[in-house]
This record gives sequence, C-alpha cells and structure tokens, in this order.
Amino acid sequence: MLITVSEVSTRAELREFLDFPAALATSQGGADHWVPLLRSDVTTWWTGRSWFPADVTLLIAKDPVGRVVGRTTAHRYPALDERLSGRLRRRLTPPEVQAGVVDDWQHRQVRAQLFGATEFETPEAAEAIFAELEARAQAAGCTHLFGPVSLLPNQTGGVVVAGHQHPGFFDTVWNTAATAEAYEAAGFHRWGGGHTWEVELADVPAARATAPSAAECAAAGVRITTPSRFELTRALGRIHPTMNAAFDALTYYTPITDAQFASQTQGLALLMDPGLIVTAEDLDAGPGDPAAAFILTVPDPVRVLRATGGRLNATAAALLARQQLTGRTASGTGRDAVLIVQAAHPEAQGRGLVSLLARKMYSELVRKGYRRLRVTFVGDDNLGSSAVPGRAGGHWLHELRFFFREVHA
Repeated sequence: MLITVSEVSTRAELREFLDFPAALATSQGGADHWVPLLRSDVTTWWTGRSWFPADVTLLIAKDPVGRVVGRTTAHRYPALDERLSGRLRRRLTPPEVQAGVVDDWQHRQVRAQLFGATEFETPEAAEAIFAELEARAQAAGCTHLFGPVSLLPNQTGGVVVAGHQHPGFFDTVWNTAATAEAYEAAGFHRWGGGHTWEVELADVPAARATAPSAAECAAAGVRITTPSRFELTRALGRIHPTMNAAFDALTYYTPITDAQFASQTQGLALLMDPGLIVTAEDLDAGPGDPAAAFILTVPDPVRVLRATGGRLNATAAALLARQQLTGRTASGTGRDAVLIVQAAHPEAQGRGLVSLLARKMYSELVRKGYRRLRVTFVGDDNLGSSAVPGRAGGHWLHELRFFFREVHA
C-alpha cells in the first residue's frame, strides 16, 4: 500500500493532525490510556508563534484513499546537539563484536534531526514517516534521527517500552507495545530513558505524610511556602532558575529559556490546586533569589483533556472546576495528582529540603482526599528525584526510552 507523507499546509490538515491520536487510540483499544498534547501548543508550532527558535514542520501520512495513518513533526535544536554529541551509542551486533568493529561514538559529533508527536497505525506507516524524516535529515546534513520529543526531551517524549497496560497521565506519553517494535524493526536503537512512578496515597507511611514543623524548617534554614493563584507568577520566577541549575548535569537537559518556561507554565493557574505547589526559600533570601528547592504538583487533568481532545477551553475549565469543588473526576472516581518536576538548587543540596517539601506535599494530598500521586518521567541517572516516590512506597509505572538511528550518507 502506497503511503504518502506531506507537510500540513491547510487548516483542514491541521485538524486531521490534531484529531488522529484520539482515533488511533480508540482503534487500538486505548481510548482511556492515551495522553493528548495541548492543541494550543501544536497550533503554535504550525503557525510559527511558539517559543521554539526554529521551524517546526508538521507532517501527516495518508493512505491511497486519503485516510490519515500517521503523523510526526520535524525540527532541529542545536543546543541539544551539543548534549548528544559523543553520547548516541548503538549496541554492536554479535557479528560486529566478533569482527572487532569499534564504535567511535566517543568522538562523534551529532547533528540531530529531531521528530516528535509521532503516531502511526502500522509498521508501513512508520516506515513511510521515517523515510521522509531520513530525506529531510540528509538534506539538512544531519547525522542522526532522534526522538520522539515534543519538542525536547525535557518537555515530553520517549516511547513506552514497558508498562503499556497502565494508562498514561498528564505531561507523559502512552503507546502500545507495537510502537517500540516498529522503531526497532526500522533500525532504531534505544537511548537513555527512565520511568514514571505511582504512589498509592493511602499507603504512604505516616511519617512521610506529616508536614514538617516550623522548628524543622527553621533548623534547615528555610521557610516553606505554598503559593496561591495570585502568587504563582512570583513563585515560578523563583522556580525557573533553580530548575535550570539543578538539572544542568543531566545528559538530555537543555536550559529552559524564559520564553519556553512561560509557554510550559501557561494555563498552570487553571490546573493548579493551591497547596500542591511547594517551595523552600532560604530565610535570608532576597525578593529575586532562586528557590532553594521546590516541588510542582497539579491535579491530573488527563480525563478532561481526553474529553476535549486536548483543548483547554471553557468546557475544560468547567470540568476542572467541578473536580476542584467535589474532589471527584467526571467518572466519579477520586482525583489523582501528577508531580511534574522537583529539584533543589545545587547550592542547597544535601540539606534534606526536597524531603521536607515532599512531606508537606503528601500531607496536603492526603488531607484533600487524593487517591494517587503519579510522577512524570524520571531519568535513570536522576536518583535524587526517584527518592521522593521511592521512600513513600511508590513503584515504577512505565519504562520510557528515546530512539535514534544514524542517517545514511
């Protein structure tokens, strides 16, 4: 079957691009598992009005009768090239090992053709998409295809390679087991990755769900704050530099610019539940100093986003408000929360601040009647972030990996 891949050039094709994941998930039996990207984000990619400093090309795959069978994006980010250079290592095959082949990855400079928002119905659709990405990579002088990332690894991305039976949640991804198989059949190699986590709040040890006392905070030299919606902008201004400083050592992390951070936190005031965003500020900190540590948690809006197809509109606002008032989702189940990001500033590490903040967060979640906390992608090399759910009795939910392959000369 001939599958064509072309750029999204009209509003009608943009709607097809946006609507395809829901239809695909339904056909795969995953209607209650998939995770929508925000439609507003995808639209800004297409119009060129996003924070991203380069073009983001939306590509759509169709069969001979014009039915959509896949989609992806193509984009470049030189700052990520610097992070990936010398780190994209393929696993040598047994014949290569026996032949004494040497993989010179240690010295290899990477120029990556990134791709993201990637969904496909069949391996044939995947191959057509990868062939188009390969052609674009060759034209741009790229050395590797790398993804899926939307738009970067420190936003959302990766492929679920284990734990497919568990639904995805906000700010993560979900796919069937066949997805990773299609990548590997097409010659891609796994790279990096980590896990999402789940904590049953009823099982959190009492000591971990007891808010720290004023004396404990004073002994650590901090005050703990939980910003209201009106105080959110100030709190985010302190969180942003701490996040960049704390994660700078992670292989896949590129510094988050002011414009990117504003884009990623847009709509947070609508999603947040006051009390779940907690920060630690040094007692002698000035008004503009970075937070010593923080944890950013929100009620999980994924059911609402599935219902609205990724729209944060008036309908979504009404459903989210109902959840806030009743403590129940539209399906009548208890609310879940999502820990999106946590960190301590390098100058404040070793003082147990994230542990204090976690106790405050867990105490709020339990007091407000949440049933589960889920934690977004934590890299395998980020042991500090894994400790928060691990010490509360949490367990891995999904395993995620990125994929790459070399571009043929």
